[in-house]
Amino acid sequence: MNTYEKARAFMYRCARPLELALWQYHFEGGSADSVLHALSFYQNEDGGFGHALEADNWNSHSSPLTTQTATEILYAVNAPADHPIVQSTLRYLDSGADFDPVHRQWPGSIPSNNEHPRAIWWSYEEGKEGFNYNPTAGLAAFILRYAQPDSPVYARGLALAREAIAWLLRQEPQADKHMVYLFQRLAEFGRGHDLPGYAELTARLEALVPMCVCTDLSKYGVEYVDRPTDLIDGPEHPWYPLIAEAAQAECDFLLSNQLPDGSWPVPWKWWNEYTDEFAVAAVWWKGHIVLKHILYLKHFGRI
Repeated sequence: MNTYEKARAFMYRCARPLELALWQYHFEGGSADSVLHALSFYQNEDGGFGHALEADNWNSHSSPLTTQTATEILYAVNAPADHPIVQSTLRYLDSGADFDPVHRQWPGSIPSNNEHPRAIWWSYEEGKEGFNYNPTAGLAAFILRYAQPDSPVYARGLALAREAIAWLLRQEPQADKHMVYLFQRLAEFGRGHDLPGYAELTARLEALVPMCVCTDLSKYGVEYVDRPTDLIDGPEHPWYPLIAEAAQAECDFLLSNQLPDGSWPVPWKWWNEYTDEFAVAAVWWKGHIVLKHILYLKHFGRI
C-alpha cells in the first residue's frame, strides 16, 4: 500500500469516531454534519468542552484549553455561526466560567484537571499559570469569528483581543509555536475589527514563524520540536514563503518515515504515573497526527 492507503487503513482501524469523521470529510466526501455530530459528544451542558477531546487531558469537565481545541474542529468544517454547538460555545465563553478576572485570561490548567488522568503539563498548581495568552488569544479569535457585534460576548472578545495584541507587542520575540499559532488565528479572524496594533501584529508573527521551526530532521518524531506542519497546512498558506525550504523537507520526511501501521510517532510522553492511560491517548493522538500529515502532503501534491 502507498502512504495514503496505509494512513487510511490506520484511521479505520484505530482512530476515534471524531477523527474518522474528519478524515471522511476531507478525503471521502463525508459531511460536516457528521463531524459536528461526533464533536457534540465532547461538549458539556455549560457549552464548554471536556472528555479528553484534547487527548492529553482527560478532564470530563469543561476547560478553556479543551474548548480551544474544539474551535479548531469548528473551523475545519466551516461550521455556521447559528449552529447549536457554536452558540453553546459562545455561551460558555460569555458565562465567565473558568475565567481569571485578575489576569483577564482563561488559564491553560484548571483545578479539576487534577481529578483525571493527564499529562504533567496540564496538572493544576496554584500560582503556576504563566498566562501567556494560550488559550485566551485563540478563544478571543473564536468570539470575533462568530459572535454578533452587538452582543456582550463580542465586547468581551474584542477587549481581550486588544489586550492580547498589546501584550505580544510588548514582549521580546519568543519562539513558541502554540502562542504563534493562536495569535495567527487572532490575526485571521481579527481582520476588519477595531484592533489597535493589527498591522504590527502581523509583522511580528511573520518575524516569529522562522524562529519557531526546527530544521534538524533527525529530531522529528523523536523530540518535541516545532515543525512546519505545526504552523502551516500547505503551500497556499501565507506563511509558506517564510519557511518554504523546511516545509518541503518535511514532506520528504513524512513520506520516508511513516510507520508500518500507517501512522507516525507521537514524540512526547506524560512522564507520570498514568502510563496505561497514555498508551490509549497516544493512539488517539496518532489519529490526529495522521489526519494532519496526510492533509499536508495532499496540499503539497505529494500523494
